[in-house]
Amino acid sequence: MSTGEIDLSTLIDSIDILDYISQFTDFTEKNGEYWALSPLKEEKTPSFSVRRETNSFFDFASGVGGNVFTFVRHFFKCGPAEAVDKLRSYAGVTEKVVRPRRMAAFEVARRFQAPSKGPPKGKTKPLPDDHMEQFERAPEKLAVWEAEGISPASLEKFQVRYDRFSDRLVYPIRSPDGKIVNVGGRTLDPDWKEKKLRKYTYFYPWGEMKAIYGLAENREEILRKGEIILFEGAKSVLLADTWGIGNTGALLTSHLNPHQMLLLAQLGVRVVFALDKEIDIRQDRNIQRLKQFVGVEYLFDTENLLDAKDSPVDKGRDVFQKLYERRLVWQ
Repeated sequence: MSTGEIDLSTLIDSIDILDYISQFTDFTEKNGEYWALSPLKEEKTPSFSVRRETNSFFDFASGVGGNVFTFVRHFFKCGPAEAVDKLRSYAGVTEKVVRPRRMAAFEVARRFQAPSKGPPKGKTKPLPDDHMEQFERAPEKLAVWEAEGISPASLEKFQVRYDRFSDRLVYPIRSPDGKIVNVGGRTLDPDWKEKKLRKYTYFYPWGEMKAIYGLAENREEILRKGEIILFEGAKSVLLADTWGIGNTGALLTSHLNPHQMLLLAQLGVRVVFALDKEIDIRQDRNIQRLKQFVGVEYLFDTENLLDAKDSPVDKGRDVFQKLYERRLVWQ
């Protein structure tokens, strides 16, 4: 038996999440995404989604999402150690599984979280207001996003900084009242694919995003216009801000979760979904529910202006403006 060690993230990445969860439910492929009846909660309409390209799942019935480790903990109702043992057994791994060293930004964030046992019921504990001051402004590093069209003013508005320890650009994710509740990171390592690093990493205190990126910073403009434009990623918010479009936010994923749905319903403005081209929002049950409370519109690329996985901002301001002007109302 091997006496070596592997870290937990390597074990997780080695397991095809679709193959694993297919042991417990039957999937149907729709536009590159896989749907099934939830194995976590009884339901009659399939609302359990798996995306192979991100090796992740989201269960709209229970509001739980994450990687295969998250699934095992919820499905078997077990603790971390037992979940690791189940994954080791499935993958045929004999090495000792060790906890990976976290990003510096995330390690600091962890110290400010309230300890929890089992599914949390409290609120996320905010980080200090000056949390981002521990990271560098580092113009030569921020230049990576400037080269992609984002202005220094927008980088500063959203407090984008550089974490030398992890070689990532980092940015705060705020609750609607402006408190920092998460930190996001984008690797600058050009060999991130070969090294099996995650290009974008988010630290969710309890495994689920309970905020909308940019909502706090853009709240005044959103309320003034009576509309929020929602992208998938933080970078799209920064780019739109550079163009002078200040009523935007980002889900930081391809789906609307129940917490975000509630935030939008409470906000009470029209919601325009500008997700990546491959995403069909009409398959999203939480967006269907949101329609009961606010007007919902969405961008739909009928002229093939975008490539398959593009964000609506990826081809420039003119293309985005054209898509926005031809947006559809979801009745």
